[in-house]
Parts: sequence; C-alpha cells; structure tokens
Amino acid sequence: MKMERVNLGKKGSFEIKKGALHEQLGIPLGETIPEEVLKEAEHSKDGLLRRRAIAAEGFRRMRHVG
Repeated sequence: MKMERVNLGKKGSFEIKKGALHEQLGIPLGETIPEEVLKEAEHSKDGLLRRRAIAAEGFRRMRHVG
C-alpha cells in the first residue's frame, strides 16, 4: 500500500493509505465500492474500518461537489 498526503489547504493535511479500504473489504482495486457496502462499513464495530469508510464517503462527496 502506498501512503499519500492529502492537502486541504488552510485546514491542514494528513496521510492516507491508498487501497486500504478495498483490501479490508475484499474488493479488488479498480472496482467501485458499492454504496450499500460502504454504508454498512460506516456502522461497523471495527473502528479502523468505520473511520476509513467515513473518510471514503467524504472523499466521494468532495469529488462530486459542483
């Protein structure tokens, strides 16, 4: 997995592991994570999976603003 830095300008920056959520869900890279699977992961008892799913939803919304 490759670490990638996300820069939010004045709000700061952080690092993410590209492909980590796909690997954790067992979905091959390159395939879109289905909306139902992402929503289910957002309510998971596994804290790391839940945080990654919530972050993925946020990134999805950032790309579709406009």
